[in-house]
Amino acid sequence: MKRFAVLLLIVAAFACTQKPKIASNADVTGIRPPIDVEYVAIPSMTVYARPDIAAQPIGSYGFSESIAVLSKQGDWCEIRTYDGSGWVKATDLMTADQAKSESDHPVPHFYVQPAMVAYNGHGEIVLQAKVNTEGQVFDVLQVSNSTKNAKLADENAMALRQAQFYPLIEKGQRKTFIYEHRVVY
Repeated sequence: MKRFAVLLLIVAAFACTQKPKIASNADVTGIRPPIDVEYVAIPSMTVYARPDIAAQPIGSYGFSESIAVLSKQGDWCEIRTYDGSGWVKATDLMTADQAKSESDHPVPHFYVQPAMVAYNGHGEIVLQAKVNTEGQVFDVLQVSNSTKNAKLADENAMALRQAQFYPLIEKGQRKTFIYEHRVVY
């Protein structure tokens, strides 16, 4: 009986040292492999519960983030999310080549242009916009104003604050930047 207890103890100790078998994707049900990997082409992309702009938003992704595409349905793509899947507009995505081109040539460009401010005179207003890593203008400084119209300069500065840029990416990192904006009348 004593030998049996010792043998049982040795078997139990050996069993405890065994590593558990790692499950492969084939063992997990419900995980579908992606059909493609694409990248977010707009500053902020909304993910919807179903392929409908009126559907409930369930998340969002930022410019140049990689997205696993699970399926395509008309103008919509089903993508993998943290806790399942969701739907995005296909036009909000870009290919790997397009994403590489964006990051290879970091040049500030507008996603939402500043509104035009009407004026019947002549001159030029030069503004300097400070832009954060999300592409949002957070400060505007007046550099020059040859129109001599302070209200006009203020209205153009307000319009520039409402504008939005594509985030500027250099070497895979989002950067803050300063953009010089000229308005000629």
